[in-house]
Amino acid sequence: MSKNPVEIDVENKIKINPEIMIIEKLYPIIYDNSIFLFYKDENELINCYEITDKSTVEKAMLNPDKIIEILEELDK
Repeated sequence: MSKNPVEIDVENKIKINPEIMIIEKLYPIIYDNSIFLFYKDENELINCYEITDKSTVEKAMLNPDKIIEILEELDK
């Protein structure tokens, strides 16, 4: 079983393990009433975007396994 490269640790902090991240794959996580999107680019730099829109975060909290799909719906 592979470990998720972006997790909330036992101290309730975001922990990133870039060694196991796939380049250009989004890793979403809900933390502190925001959605954070992490990805490693082709230069192996870690990027992070924060989404704070209340209704989007609420939808994601109800369906945490579908964060990417929820965000894709916003783009339509």
